[in-house]
Amino acid sequence: MKEADPEFYRDASSLQYGKAPKISEDKIDKMVQELKDRDAKRGSFSRRRTFREEKDVDSINDRNEHFNKKIERAFGKYTLEIKNNLERGTALPD
Repeated sequence: MKEADPEFYRDASSLQYGKAPKISEDKIDKMVQELKDRDAKRGSFSRRRTFREEKDVDSINDRNEHFNKKIERAFGKYTLEIKNNLERGTALPD
């Protein structure tokens, strides 16, 4: 582009300041094709997540499910006994 336009490196006092350089049609077509290819590739990678019916439901939505997984990773070993007592019904005093 520098060879095609003698004012490629211009300063602020130039009359060409702020004007975009001419872009050839083949470059525009190449960019459009690249964008179409990206869109097609993005569309081919979508998939549905598997739903496991046997899994216990302990969340109200996907965001809460993700949060519960993080909490379980961090504090699961400390709360295992409490969860087992709640499951058996022996956690509450008579």
